[in-house]
Amino acid sequence: MRIKLKLTRTTNAEPEYLYTTLFSIALWEEKFNKKPLDAQNSGFRDWSFWAYTLLKVRGEKLPDDFMKWLEENPEMTVMPEADVTNPNPTDAALIDGN
Repeated sequence: MRIKLKLTRTTNAEPEYLYTTLFSIALWEEKFNKKPLDAQNSGFRDWSFWAYTLLKVRGEKLPDDFMKWLEENPEMTVMPEADVTNPNPTDAALIDGN
């Protein structure tokens, strides 16, 4: 599952684009007791948590508490742009010698 997120930190800021990773999805599953299929019905908390996780992994200094980060950034918005998951990741692509 790979979801493109549009993060806008303040009202007039340029948007940033983030892509979920296996780590961000696995951490979300663990923290909120979710399954991958639950992402189809995800909401603001889920999108924000993925963005928070991705920014932390990138090395940004953020509060240890996810909800504190949201509280400190009242103008921020996070919205999914697209699901960019490869629908057929095991497609039999040609390789040398085949």
